[in-house]
Amino acid sequence: MKLPWPLYLAWKQLFPSQRKISFFSLLAIVGVALGVNVMIVVIAFMQGFQEKFKSDIIDAQGHARMIPVNPQGRSMDVLSSLGEKDEIIGISSYVQGQLLLQNRDYNSIPFAIGLEPDSCSEVLPLNEFLKQGHSVMDSHDAVDLTPSPTTDALEDEVVFISLEVANRLGVRPAAILQLLDENKTGLMDGEDGRIEVRRLDPFISSGEWILEILGSNRIMIREVISNFETVRKIRDGVIDLGYGNPVFEIKKGSKPFLPGMIFRYQCFRSSTIEVYSPSMIEKAKSDEMSPPYEVRVGGIIEVPWQGFHSEVVLGTARFMQVMKNQRDSADGYYLKFSDELARDEVKLASICKQLEGIWSDNWVVIPWFVENAWFFELLQFEEYLMILIMIPIGLVAAFAIAIALMTSVMRKIREIGLLVAMGAGQISVGFIFCLQGLIIGTLGAFLGCGLAIVFIHYRDQLMSFIVEQIAGEDGQVGVSQFYDFYSLKVNYPWESPASLINFLSFATFAIMVSTVAGLLPAWRAARLNPADALRSE
Repeated sequence: MKLPWPLYLAWKQLFPSQRKISFFSLLAIVGVALGVNVMIVVIAFMQGFQEKFKSDIIDAQGHARMIPVNPQGRSMDVLSSLGEKDEIIGISSYVQGQLLLQNRDYNSIPFAIGLEPDSCSEVLPLNEFLKQGHSVMDSHDAVDLTPSPTTDALEDEVVFISLEVANRLGVRPAAILQLLDENKTGLMDGEDGRIEVRRLDPFISSGEWILEILGSNRIMIREVISNFETVRKIRDGVIDLGYGNPVFEIKKGSKPFLPGMIFRYQCFRSSTIEVYSPSMIEKAKSDEMSPPYEVRVGGIIEVPWQGFHSEVVLGTARFMQVMKNQRDSADGYYLKFSDELARDEVKLASICKQLEGIWSDNWVVIPWFVENAWFFELLQFEEYLMILIMIPIGLVAAFAIAIALMTSVMRKIREIGLLVAMGAGQISVGFIFCLQGLIIGTLGAFLGCGLAIVFIHYRDQLMSFIVEQIAGEDGQVGVSQFYDFYSLKVNYPWESPASLINFLSFATFAIMVSTVAGLLPAWRAARLNPADALRSE
């Protein structure tokens, strides 16, 4: 099939037969490609941050919250009605307020939340927050084997606190270290058998535990301070000595345990905190003696959502009810829907409105995106701002293409005059230079999309290199607290409609801008007088 002669000439001027590609064409295409790549990658990262923040907010606050708007609403039985709704797959009540925590001369007034231990895990992934907040003890010739706590440890006398509260009060949860003075590091190899700590409850006492292999299937467990001693079978696997004692798990390797092997562990009890509630302070003003409520630190909780309270304490709902002197009350309910429904803002808002209508004006149901609308409006503004900043990059490339094509018109005046003299229409002659802009924009857009896909694929390695060069190895942790690039879910164009629209939009923008950049040179070429063009030197 023969190409139309304007397209053929446009292609030949960009890619002459004697050369594979001209220097001008290469610079123009690479310039457009880099602009498209930058625009796509920046917006893709912005969208990745938005998706990450959405997931963090949903994990920290649930899909929706049901809040009473008047005192009468608190006493209403809403659980039975909520449980009948097929759309709701998880419900957990909460009680919240401010408490005063004290440890010796150190004080903290965190935001306190009381949850139902049995139902809160169905709505909020608290166990994940406890794993993220787990702090490892550093020591010489010892390894921290403290297991991450779970919501199973949450009791009326046990609380979880944020890292800021723990640092302010100088407290920490229970911990256990394996001493390496006897068995050195050889027993830590993957081939050798090892003994791990499966559970460490908050009420464990400080002490030193010694586990000695007596034979092929016998192990002695001894606690030095209390002189507790027992012999168990190795094949049992899990050694549970009861509440208040560590639970050990024996994991066999390819090499068997040898008689005489000794494993030493140093255990540290959890800190105790004194809790004062506003009702206690009121009693103190009335000269009524009210002793503080003592609780144990069960674990460190770290919520990834930065909009969450930095100083927070989590306890049971009954604990908060006692602190507030409000029996059998709830300040609201966390609601969980299906993930598909929770992501559909229109449907979720409609269901929340339907739920509000059941209890008239006594309760309001606030979905996660309404409660945090201010934050997403800010992110949306940042995205639009970044687009406005990126658009001049494409315009700069357009001006460069326009200048280069205009220079090409000035150099080819005699050729243009010859084409017109041979019968070519002025519009067809001008169309040649428009087509050159279209070809440059199309090739640059495809190359830019390819570079963006490569950048997205190797984003962790590239960001690690950039952050390490700027902030150093020690600064990566600080940077990740605000810009956690490594946990971002940046979709490829074939994985997400939003990502596909992002790629197509900027590719189309680059093609249009490059084509428009050829209009002025095309108009100049079309207006040339053939006689004057042929006499041009």
